[in-house]
This record gives sequence, C-alpha cells and structure tokens, in this order.
Amino acid sequence: MKNGPAKSDSRTLFHAVERRRFGRSTCFLCGRRLTLENGTDEHVFPKWLQHRFSLWNQRLTLLNGTEIAYRSLTIPCCLDCNGKHLSLIEKEVEAATLKGYKAVAALGPMTLFLWLGKIFYGLLYKELFLVRDRKSGSKTKITDKNLLKTFSLHHLFLQAARLPFRFETGTPASIFVFKIKPPDDKKLHWDFRDSLHMKTLAVRIGEVGILAALQDGGAQRDSKDVFWRRFQKYKLHPLQFTELSAAFFYSASLVNRVPKFMLFESPDYVQVVQNPLQGMSKKPIFDDWNQPDFAKLLSLMTGLPFDQVFTPPKSVMTWLHDAKGHIRPVAITGVETGRFS
Repeated sequence: MKNGPAKSDSRTLFHAVERRRFGRSTCFLCGRRLTLENGTDEHVFPKWLQHRFSLWNQRLTLLNGTEIAYRSLTIPCCLDCNGKHLSLIEKEVEAATLKGYKAVAALGPMTLFLWLGKIFYGLLYKELFLVRDRKSGSKTKITDKNLLKTFSLHHLFLQAARLPFRFETGTPASIFVFKIKPPDDKKLHWDFRDSLHMKTLAVRIGEVGILAALQDGGAQRDSKDVFWRRFQKYKLHPLQFTELSAAFFYSASLVNRVPKFMLFESPDYVQVVQNPLQGMSKKPIFDDWNQPDFAKLLSLMTGLPFDQVFTPPKSVMTWLHDAKGHIRPVAITGVETGRFS
C-alpha cells in the first residue's frame, strides 16, 4: 500500500500508526492537521441520540472505572469528515431508528458497521486524552498510542466513511438487528455495552436492538450454528436482549481464528480481500461452549449474582425460551423469573 498526503479530500488512506499521528491537532479519521478554520469536535455519541434519550447529562463508565458525561465525549475531527462524511451516516441512522426495526435492518451492514465502529474507536480515542488517575497527579492516560495501534486495521476500515471501499467478501463484521419492546420510560430506551477485548457492541435504541462483532471476519454472520437468528422474528423484552447480548459476546470470545485481510489501493477505490476463515485447518472456527463461563458473563451483564443464574453442573437461567425451546413472552411491565436450561 502507498502512503499519500493525509488530507480529508484525498482519496488515499490515512495510516495513523505508520505516521504516528494521534492527538488533539489531528483529525481522528483522515489525519488532516486541524486549525481554527477547519477543526471541529465530533461527538462519539451523536447529538441527535443524546437529545432523543436525554443522555446529555448522563454519564458513561470508562475503562479505568471513572465516569464521564455523554456530552463530553468528543474527539478532534476536520470539517469535511464531520460535516460531510460522518454526517451522512448519522442522518441515515437517525432517520431509520425513528422508523423502527425494518428501516434499521434495511440500512445494510456497512452503514451500521461504520456507525458503530466510529463509536467504538471514538471511545478509545477520547481516552487517549484523559488522565488515568487524576488524584495521583500522574499524567498517564487511560489509553495510549500503543493500544490504538492494535486497532489500526479497524481504523483503516472506518475510512470507508470517506473513501470508496470494496469489501469483496462482505463487511468484516457480524451484525444482527432485533425488535425490542420499549419500556414506558423513554429514559430506559437507550442501553449501550461494549467489550474492548472481543470488539463487540450491544446497543438498544428504542424499538431496535443491534449486536455487532466488529472484527470477527463474519464468523458469526456466516455460521449456521448461531441461535440468535431465530429471535429476530420476535419482539424482545430488554432483559431478553441483554441475555442475547451476553450469549453473543461470549460466542465472539470463542472464535479461534484471526481474520486476515489484504488491502489494495487504487486511484478509484480501496479493495479489501479476506482470506477464508476456515483456512487449511479442519478444526471448528468456534471453541466449545462452556456453560459456567457463559454464566459468569450473564451474571455480569444482568447484575444478578452468579449463584442465581447458574446451577451446577451446567444449568443457566434464561428468559429467552421455555423448556421446549419456544420463545418466552415477557411483559414489559415486569420481569418473570427465568428458568434453567
């Protein structure tokens, strides 16, 4: 791949790691040097989302356990990337989420990948500027450039927001959209969870739930064994979506392949070719499911004690289905006791 000038109107990829270009004076997406004339702040969580769900003054927990207001989660961005490229994606997602499940599902995986991928990367980028422990007087930041370097491929893929890309084997992610029964309280219509290690996100936006594994090479998307597709037919209680999220996150941790991609730049577009995940190995792509390990994650994500969600040797509480495997209707006004399966 060749490296050209890092301009937002360039049709050349910005290699942030190779150029060692991270910071407040650099557009996080295209690498343009920011000035008073071309510099802006890009909200990690868009303003329309914050206003719709009254998030402006609510707080999100960061990697070091501290909290920050949603309104303060901004990252440096140039006018072109903010007002042109990313704005187009935001408008699409904003309009679709207002219409509901069908409109969001119709967006297609690339739009959702770029929208969720920016949030995921944006949180890490913001933590590059935040002190890990303010009380100690140390200037050590929550994240550092070395951590961001491990997401260099993800950053290159994000530039599909500003450059024409051709993903020859589909998006590098697995993304699923679900119908949700929204609570009566509009403040409870929003929920966000992510995993840095597994590069996964679970987002609930009103009547829509989205699960995404951003760098699994489509492992869950292409697998015939994943069970959550059957739940896309039903409207899920938020607690059911949380359980589904735990299962999705845990499944992502079982992928034992590292997707390999090749990027080719031409004057007209960036071509992305993925090597087959299966490769030459006959070993299954997913490691074996372990019920106690899954129960630990379910306990963490639901806030319920481990001994309440797990009964040895391998019974885990579920709100998703009954003993016969049928979907369990759960009223939005209350939460039934889960059964073991």
